[in-house]
Amino acid sequence: MKLSAGLAAASIAWSTGAVAQQAGAVRETAEVTLVEVAVRVTGKNGAPIRDLKASDFTLYDDGRKQEIVGFDAIDLAEKVPPGTRGPIPPSARRRFLILFDLSFARPKTILAARRAARDFVLQGLNDDDLCAVATFSVERGLRLLVAFSSDRVQLARAIERLGLDAGRDRNDPLSFAYDPTVLKAAPAMPDGSGGAGIVSQRGSTAVLDMPDLQRSMDSFSRARDDDYERGRVRTLIQSLRDLGRMLDAIPGRKDIVYLSEGFRRRLVAGTEDTDEERQWLVQGEIWNIDSDKRFGSSPLRVEISDMGELLQRTDCVIHAVNIAGIADSAGDASAGGTLGPRESEDSLYALAHPTGGDLIHNANDLSAPLSTLMLRTSLVYVLAFRPDRSGREGSYHELKVKVAAPGAQVAARRGYFERRGFKTLSPLERSLSAANVIASEIPVSDIPTRVLAAPFAGSGDVATVPVMLEIPGPALLVGDRREKSGLEIYVYASDSSNRLVDYFVQSLGMDLSAGRERLEAGGMRYFGILALPPGDYRVRSLVRNAETGRMGFQAGSVHVPDFSRKEPYVLAPVFLAAPGSWVTVRGLASGGHGTSGDASGPLFAGLAGDKAVPSAMPTLSPGTASRVCLVTYHLGTAESGEQFKVGGQILDSAGNPLSEGALEVLGKSAVEPDGKRFFLLSFTPPADLAPGHYGLRIFLQDAATGKARQASAPFTIS
Repeated sequence: MKLSAGLAAASIAWSTGAVAQQAGAVRETAEVTLVEVAVRVTGKNGAPIRDLKASDFTLYDDGRKQEIVGFDAIDLAEKVPPGTRGPIPPSARRRFLILFDLSFARPKTILAARRAARDFVLQGLNDDDLCAVATFSVERGLRLLVAFSSDRVQLARAIERLGLDAGRDRNDPLSFAYDPTVLKAAPAMPDGSGGAGIVSQRGSTAVLDMPDLQRSMDSFSRARDDDYERGRVRTLIQSLRDLGRMLDAIPGRKDIVYLSEGFRRRLVAGTEDTDEERQWLVQGEIWNIDSDKRFGSSPLRVEISDMGELLQRTDCVIHAVNIAGIADSAGDASAGGTLGPRESEDSLYALAHPTGGDLIHNANDLSAPLSTLMLRTSLVYVLAFRPDRSGREGSYHELKVKVAAPGAQVAARRGYFERRGFKTLSPLERSLSAANVIASEIPVSDIPTRVLAAPFAGSGDVATVPVMLEIPGPALLVGDRREKSGLEIYVYASDSSNRLVDYFVQSLGMDLSAGRERLEAGGMRYFGILALPPGDYRVRSLVRNAETGRMGFQAGSVHVPDFSRKEPYVLAPVFLAAPGSWVTVRGLASGGHGTSGDASGPLFAGLAGDKAVPSAMPTLSPGTASRVCLVTYHLGTAESGEQFKVGGQILDSAGNPLSEGALEVLGKSAVEPDGKRFFLLSFTPPADLAPGHYGLRIFLQDAATGKARQASAPFTIS
C-alpha cells in the first residue's frame, strides 16, 4: 500500500494506491493469480542454507513442472537498521502459535511452561514475527486467546492469565485485544520492546499463583483408564486437525509450539507382553488378550498419520515440547507425575513427526531449543508460480519442491487448496482471515475505502482522534443482492513498539430493500473515535461485507502531539463536501469500552449551522471553488491579534511543488479554552490542472507573533 498522505508529513488522510513491484520479488496484484510457496532449506547441521537462487529450485504442481515467476529470499537473521527492511511477503513471515495443553499436563508443569513461553514472546521474537496464543483441553477443545499479532503485551498478558477468562476482551472479535486494562496504560519496556513493565502498570502482574491455576484446571483431572484415555487422545487429534483447517486461511508456514507432557505411549505403540499374556498365548486363550493394549490402537495410529498429512497440506508444523522437565527444575516434589520420560517423549514425537516437526526433549530450560528453532526458521525462500488450470472450489493440488544443493533438507507445504467461497468458511476462519490481513498489512482493495484521522485535544494527556471511513457503495454491494446484509468495520491503533493502544469495531446491519439505491449512488461515511496519548501510531482499518466477504484494507500513520505543551499545531486540512446521497453512521468511542459520542463533532464544532461533511479523498473540478476546514491549536490569541497570513501550494503526486494554490479565508472561530480554533477556507484549483492525484499544502502565519505552521492533504482532479 502507498499512502496518499505521503504528500506531506502532517497529512493524515490515506487511500488505496498502487502496489510497488520490486524486480524479481514476489508480489501479488489484482490482475494476476499467484500461488506463493514458502520454502525453508537447511543443511545436515540444521542451519539454513543461504545464497540460493531461483534457478536452484524446481517446483511441481500436481506433477507438472512450473515456471517460477517470482522469487524472494527473506533472511530474518540479517541485522538491518530499524525501519530499513522492506515489506515482508505475507507468506514469508514467521508465525508461531503457542499451544498450551491443559489436559495432558499437570498444573505445576503448565505454570513453569508459562514462564518459559512468556520469555519467548518478550525476548525471543523478532519485530517482524507474528505470534498467537491458544489452549487445548478435552472439555473445551481449542480456544484462541490472541490471534497472530506483533503485540507482545497482549500476548504476554494472555500467557500470564492462562486458565482464567476474566481479563479477556470480548469486544474484539478478531482477538487482538486480550486484556483492555493495559490499553493506553503504560510506557514501553526499558529495552523498547514493550511488555514486562506494562503488565504491572496497574499494581500487580496478575501472574497466577499455583493455587489459582490449580483451581482453574480442577475440571481437567479425571480417572484414567485406557478406553477413556484413547477417547481423550482422539479429541486432541481431532482438535489439531481442526486447527490445521482453520490455519489454512493464513498464508505461509505456521509453527505450532505445542507445550505438553504427552499421553501414555502404549495407547499408540502398545506394551510388552506380561508373563500372564504369554501364558495365554501358549494355551491358545487369545480372547483373554487385549489387542489394543498389547499392540496399540491401529485406528489411533491411522488418525495421527492423517492428522499429520492434513497439517502438512495446510503448511502447519508441530514442534512438540516435553515440558515435564521444567517442573522438575523448579523443585516440584511430584514432578515425576504418572508418565515416564520415555512415554511422554514417544507420544509427543508421534504427534510432531508426521507434520515434519521436531521433538524438544525433556529439558529444564527452553531458551536453548527455542533459540535453535528461531535459527532454523530464520531464512525463507518464497517461490511464486501461476497455476495453469483451476479446478473445483476447495480442491487440493499436490506440490513438490526440489533444491539443487548437496545435503539439503527441504521444508515446504505438500500442497494447497483452491480458494473456498466466503460462505463455506467457519466463523473462526473468517476471523483469522481478517486478522491476518490487518496484522500483515495485506493490500486488499475489493472495497477501496478511504480513511481520514485527526487528533484533537482531549481530557488529560489522551487525545481524541476521530476516524472517518469513506466506503464507496457500488464496491460494497458487488455481488450482494440480499435485502438484508451486513458490514463489519475494524480499526486498530498501535504505537511504535507494535503495542495495541486503542481500537473500535462495529457490526452493522444494512436494509438494502430500502437503501440500496442511496448506497449505490454514493456510499457510507462511518465515524469512530480513538483515544490516544501523545506519540506516533499505525492505524489499520478493514471493512468487510458480511455476506460476500469482499474486503478493503487501509493503513496509515498518525502523529498525536502533546497538546499539554501548548505549542502551535495545525491539523491536516479537511476538504468539505455536501452530504449528497452518502449515508452517515456515527459509532461509539474506544471500541465499546470507552464513552459514546458524536465522532464527527470535533471537526465541525466551530462551524455552527454548516451542513458539510468531511471528504477523505475529494475529487475536485478545475476552476471550481471548494471549501476547506483548517483546525489550529495555540496559533493566534487575543493578545496577538487577529491578523493571519495564509498561503498555499499545489503539490504533485510525489510531493513536489507545482504552483501556488488560490486560497481565501471565508471565516474563523474564536479561540476556545483549549487553544483550538477553526478556519474556513476556499480553494480553487487552476483551470488548466490536468486530471490526477495532487496535494494542497497550506501555510498559516500569525502576523503578530510570526509563528507559522503548515499542513497538507491529498485531492484528485477529475
